[in-house]
Amino acid sequence: MIVLDSSLLIAFKIKNDSHHERANALMKQVVSERFGKPSITSYIFDETVTGIFVKSKSLRLAVEYGNELLASLETLEVSEEAFREAWKIFSEQRNRRLSFTDSSTLAVMKIHDIGRIATFDEDFGNIEGINAIGLV
Repeated sequence: MIVLDSSLLIAFKIKNDSHHERANALMKQVVSERFGKPSITSYIFDETVTGIFVKSKSLRLAVEYGNELLASLETLEVSEEAFREAWKIFSEQRNRRLSFTDSSTLAVMKIHDIGRIATFDEDFGNIEGINAIGLV
């Protein structure tokens, strides 16, 4: 299984995003399940549709993309356990700048024993046990 980060999902949908071309290439590999079954978390869904809405200023585009994501990807809920673990990761970080959403992603990945994330977010680099696909 692989988690898709909002940085990839937004770059894939927004044509003028600086990572758009890389997102297209990476999504071809993701769709072929080269890295395993793709999934997102409920917080990544939130961050993605909100990001699409803000960048495109189109509610229609955000809703259409949200519906596509819900129909095609498994959504892993941020449970109470994951939320508490995310808070621990977030509040105890020293040499990183992980957002709370990123911390929740790591917590869900830990709980579900997922070692891969497709992302352009440098904050996921060099985290032990995590293979951040998409970083160069």
